[in-house]
Amino acid sequence: MIIQLVLFLVLCIVALPIFAILSIFSAKYRALARRALYCVVRKATLRPCETGLDDEIKAQALSGIMRLSPAAAGFVSRNFQAFSFLFTILLIASMALTAQGLYNFAVYGNCNGPEGGFCIYNGLQNPLFLKTPSTLQGIRAGNPNASITVFEFGCYTCPYTQASEDQVLSMLKKYNGSVQFVFKPFPLPNHPHSLDAAVAAACAGDAGKYWEYRAALFANQAYFMEGGDAAFKATASKLNLSGFDSCYDSRKFLAQVQTTLQEGKECGIYGTPTFFVNGKAFVGLDSGNKAEAEIRRLLGN
Repeated sequence: MIIQLVLFLVLCIVALPIFAILSIFSAKYRALARRALYCVVRKATLRPCETGLDDEIKAQALSGIMRLSPAAAGFVSRNFQAFSFLFTILLIASMALTAQGLYNFAVYGNCNGPEGGFCIYNGLQNPLFLKTPSTLQGIRAGNPNASITVFEFGCYTCPYTQASEDQVLSMLKKYNGSVQFVFKPFPLPNHPHSLDAAVAAACAGDAGKYWEYRAALFANQAYFMEGGDAAFKATASKLNLSGFDSCYDSRKFLAQVQTTLQEGKECGIYGTPTFFVNGKAFVGLDSGNKAEAEIRRLLGN
């Protein structure tokens, strides 16, 4: 008896999310969703379902298969319990992969993670809920009086931010007199030494060589992610940055970085890089290209 209850509980668990989703689009399925939920609760407490939903699902499934092949219908009927378990495993696996994809999309801007590739969530990029930064605090370049302001929220140890760097440098070179550019560090906690890298870059800026140090950070991310403090200081030494070690050790710019990080959270930033071109947001791997296309559009090019 207990085995049978568990098997039909599996069937109702499969049916519940399906009917719940369908009920959004058709009132016809709302009653079925309620019956599936009731059935799950009853079966989970080792009580009979009483709604007959499990028998209806089995009968309808076999009826459809019977029209195609009586032999196949007989096979499914004899192994219906095994098929129920199989579909439950597939449901759980698909839900887990969906959750993983959503997490990667939130962190990396792509559902595959750092390696990139096709992502079914790409249509969710450039979300309307992102808010344009209200301050110009950050690393500034270009023309401060320009009619176009470009913000970039980036993480120095993020592979997507690194991949967009050539596009950033290209924009600054081609549109230097027409665009004001503001970089706002947004260190992601899942990237090793991301906060340290932001502090180190600020110290390099204090020593007058921000862009040189930034280039070094993006040129060899793995070196800094593995080497940490020693790597940051060794790079500063190669660039002859006066006072870098004391600035870095004292965390002179930590509060400033944390302020920018908090600003990014308030803007709704969920992945790097995120660009804003006069308020229009672009997120993820190809966001640099999209940002430049928007600049060209605004300039009429």
